[in-house]
Amino acid sequence: MDATRIAIVVLALAFVATPALAHVPAFPGDNTSPERALVVPDAAKSWSFYDRLERGQAKYYRVTLEDGQRLRFGAFTPSGGEFTPSVVLMSESLNRTDRVPSGVSVPEGMGAVVFEGERPDAATYEPFTPSANYHTVSVDRAVEEDGVYLLAVYAPRNASGPVGVTIGYEEEFSPTEYLTVPFDLVRVHLWEGQHPLVVAGPWLVTLVGGAALLRVRRRDGWTRPVIRYGLIGAGTLVLGTGVSALVQMGIALSSIGPTAGMLVTAAFVAVPAVCGAWVLRCALRDDLVLGVRTRSSLAVAGVASLVTWAGFIVGPAVMLFVALVFGKAAFGRGCETVLR
Repeated sequence: MDATRIAIVVLALAFVATPALAHVPAFPGDNTSPERALVVPDAAKSWSFYDRLERGQAKYYRVTLEDGQRLRFGAFTPSGGEFTPSVVLMSESLNRTDRVPSGVSVPEGMGAVVFEGERPDAATYEPFTPSANYHTVSVDRAVEEDGVYLLAVYAPRNASGPVGVTIGYEEEFSPTEYLTVPFDLVRVHLWEGQHPLVVAGPWLVTLVGGAALLRVRRRDGWTRPVIRYGLIGAGTLVLGTGVSALVQMGIALSSIGPTAGMLVTAAFVAVPAVCGAWVLRCALRDDLVLGVRTRSSLAVAGVASLVTWAGFIVGPAVMLFVALVFGKAAFGRGCETVLR
């Protein structure tokens, strides 16, 4: 197949997946009291906090808003969650105080509004993670006064388990947040309660498979083996991300059935699969030339993998490094023939 066509298809799929960017994942610490509330730096920015409640406990979040700004927040649990979390909104600007559970502390001078959680009949599919969650609280309102607003999420009847809190509505990532997403997604699936082997399994399988292919295809006459080994490692990591997305999509859809969101996830499966498989095929050939076409294809694969968070950043970095740093190396016929 022509390299240009492959590049167009891969980049198109990668940028189709980009609109799925939603909440910035974050993992709170000891935010167990109003004084220790997690300070949300930007209440408009879309956040997803993956937290956990112990029996009788509440977790607190603090946001600062100006008059007229939107306050948007919600609560959710993974599909395996066994309780329905609720949220208490507190602020000095609120002129009412609802009856709050005994485990929730309301600072002096603040009013409080309770938003009782309601567990929907079916979980909602999240194509970005991918996962299935029960969204029990969803609030979107304009604030009428400048000030500090405190959110407390709690579980009824002294239940315990993983709980999520969403805050904000503007989808944006800082460079650091973007680069750490692949690692955060692993933590999200562990937060859901999945066994570590289920989470890490796709990468373990592809790494073992890559090592087996290397053992079979390796030749004593290979030149520049370091480049080949680097590309093989990058390809297996990127391919493993595609396999992981496929496995996680299957786990999520097994509890809720097919949904249109799976088409978005398909891009996170297809792009790493195509990029990873091509890099592996290229690196394992007996003859390899890093000509202009091959290096251009490596650059496309690196960018597409980076956009879809494949390969834990390391995989795309290796592809881009080889594509941009190494010139044409005269040792064989080249990967260009694979792409014709």
